[in-house]
Amino acid sequence: EEEQKEEYPVTVFLSREGYFKKITPASLRMNSEQKFKEGDALRQSFEATSNAEAMFFTDQCQVYKTRLGEFDDAKASVLGDYLPTKLKMDAGENVIFMVLPGADYAGSLLFFYENGKVARIEMKAYQTASNRRKLTGAYSDKSPLVSALVLAEDQEMAVCSTEGRCVVFHTASLNPKSTRSTQGVNIMTLKPKYKVEWARPLADTS
Repeated sequence: EEEQKEEYPVTVFLSREGYFKKITPASLRMNSEQKFKEGDALRQSFEATSNAEAMFFTDQCQVYKTRLGEFDDAKASVLGDYLPTKLKMDAGENVIFMVLPGADYAGSLLFFYENGKVARIEMKAYQTASNRRKLTGAYSDKSPLVSALVLAEDQEMAVCSTEGRCVVFHTASLNPKSTRSTQGVNIMTLKPKYKVEWARPLADTS
């Protein structure tokens, strides 16, 4: 039985190349200048608590679940933990997206694919009874993933193709699925040589 340690606030940083840091507010006040490897940069950063659950999605359609308590507190001046090693990932596997599901796994995730499909998957589809580390089939492998994001509440999204066409839709029109590998529904019809280039909340676009 793990003894319950007192939770405290932390900020977490994930780099594009898969380095991860968990830093206390006091340490950040001393130095907030994040160190990265040459050519690397910040991918995502969140405020969290010291033992919150975290999910790391990879480019192999897998997700690795862990708790932030598995990581030592770090400083901004270090590179941090290299996740493929720390989480014993498969050879050549890379982290592309980090999610903090929260205690109740509320909301859903949106996965946008190059073929114009989008899947809305309930966060609860990733909830596991055991502290099992790795879930396969974390999202569909039928088409390359363009973008993934957490949907806390319904909103308008913009999806743009390499043809320069853009479609705007409201996420309320997407039914949440409980199957992680669902292919999703067609949001954009593409001519053969084009694909979806990016997708993001309408509020974040020009």
